[in-house]
Amino acid sequence: MNPRAAIVTGGGSGLGRVMAQEFAANGTSCLITGRRLASLEETAALIAEPDRSRLTLVQGDVTAEADRRRIVKECIAHFGRVDILVNNAGTSFIAPLLAHQEKEWREVMSTNLDSLFFMAKATIPHMRDQNWGRIINIASVYSTLAMNNDYYGGLLPATNKDGLGPTRQPAYHASKGGVLNLTRDLAVAVAPWGITVNAVSPGMFLTEQSDGIVNEEAKRALQRMTPLGRFGDPREVAHAVRFLASEQSSFITGIDLVVDGGWSLW
Repeated sequence: MNPRAAIVTGGGSGLGRVMAQEFAANGTSCLITGRRLASLEETAALIAEPDRSRLTLVQGDVTAEADRRRIVKECIAHFGRVDILVNNAGTSFIAPLLAHQEKEWREVMSTNLDSLFFMAKATIPHMRDQNWGRIINIASVYSTLAMNNDYYGGLLPATNKDGLGPTRQPAYHASKGGVLNLTRDLAVAVAPWGITVNAVSPGMFLTEQSDGIVNEEAKRALQRMTPLGRFGDPREVAHAVRFLASEQSSFITGIDLVVDGGWSLW
């Protein structure tokens, strides 16, 4: 049998980049997709041969139907199959509460929630035909928790001089909460076809994007609020994803696997 083939959305940076490395290093063919080709190429450059031969890149926007179809078509063209879908692409909009506009709300929902369902819809028929599939949706500890501004020092102020309320990311929280219930509903719907659907909720992780944004005060506070006393290593999320994508997870579906060092236990 050919090696399993995975699609990782948002594979050009952050956690998605490390997931691609993890899949390729462990013998799984992997298509990574994202809006910026240069970022996808940077991911590919981090993967040495022979693992690099198991990777292919497709520039695309998962919020666009034509691109979603093309991504799945390219995976089948390159690898002959699609077995695993990791819905990792995500975005957020952070601003004072009363400054949020519908445009930003719709963009976050379209990327973080709508695209997950429609990427799943595009891959499920192929998984159904082979009676095997794994869908992993990347959620967040903020799928179930509200954000405490105090944890972020002055980075996310609780007040502002214009009276617009605390700095928040309500669309992100709402979209990630939706991801969890979508995961549960899909898990039930596709179980008869040999497909499992699970979520992974990362806690506090520093990636190449966030490391330059989060100031030292916030870093110290976030580590204090994590029982294990540190930020997570992105590879720890990738390991969780690879497990849920494996044969060993065959009797696990509809769960939210929280990878947060105990953050959500307080």
